[in-house]
Amino acid sequence: MTAFNSISDLARSYQLRVSQSSLKAKLATLTEENTTGVKADISRALNGDLQAITQIEARISQLATYATNITQAETRLTGMQSALESIRSQAADGVTLMSEALVSSDAALRLQIDKAPEQLRSVIGALNTSVGGRQVFSGTRTDRPAVVGYDTMMGQITAAVGGATAANTILARIDAYFDGAAGDGGYLDAAFQGDTGATLVAVDAQKTLRSDVTAGSAEIRAALKGFAVMAYLAEQDGLDSQTARALTEAAGKRMTTAEGGLISAAATLGVQEEHAAKLRTANSAESSALSTARNTLVLVDPYEAATALKEVEANLETLYTVTSRLSKLSLMSYL
Repeated sequence: MTAFNSISDLARSYQLRVSQSSLKAKLATLTEENTTGVKADISRALNGDLQAITQIEARISQLATYATNITQAETRLTGMQSALESIRSQAADGVTLMSEALVSSDAALRLQIDKAPEQLRSVIGALNTSVGGRQVFSGTRTDRPAVVGYDTMMGQITAAVGGATAANTILARIDAYFDGAAGDGGYLDAAFQGDTGATLVAVDAQKTLRSDVTAGSAEIRAALKGFAVMAYLAEQDGLDSQTARALTEAAGKRMTTAEGGLISAAATLGVQEEHAAKLRTANSAESSALSTARNTLVLVDPYEAATALKEVEANLETLYTVTSRLSKLSLMSYL
């Protein structure tokens, strides 16, 4: 009989240790779930079927990448719009130049001419706008400035003019420099350092944002003509007053004409900006819906998790109390 009781005590002790280990494991699991809000064993919670959650998480990750691409594209388009607006606002001086050519004194006209180099430098700076370390008017060659610097460009234009002194000849040669196709040795070959390829940004599996406006676009080259004529005039001291007035008037006309092209280019970018905004909204909505679906599968119910945790804590406290009392039993008190 005594031996039987001894074995019973050992069995009870073993059972208490097993219960204690089990409750501690449950406590750790429930504590983790209450802290993170995520089920500790997702595979078990989904009965081993992880296909749905895997597909959802893969799509969420994909959408996050597309969201980053959309943001970068929007930032790029904004930078391009700002640059075009800067160029367009300076091209608006074309009307003033045409007026100055007709009514201003030689001294007043010279003051207007002397502003030209800085204006062309500003336009070149706008075309060499960089966003996030990438040139925005270089086409696909985003690692290099779109156009050469002022001094280099003016050297090319001066060489193209070739010492001509007649206004019509000067204008024709500057126009030819900017209008020449690739391979003709003009602006597209010597000054434009990018390419005319469209910039494409993937914003979904079958959707892209496209930007065709570069510093080599016809609209940009048309705008550069007027600024270049004035800058060339500013660099030449030997041209007579009549030639200077003719060149100033012609430059003003070119700037005024170019405004329409710049507005058209800005409108093209605006369409892409609107498209990007719609894609961003759709992306956000899908990502939100998928996140909700994912949460339904992997998140614990806060109330149920808290209740279960309290229940396990209470059971563990009870077990400790029982164990403590049993450990204080002595042979004398037992007898």
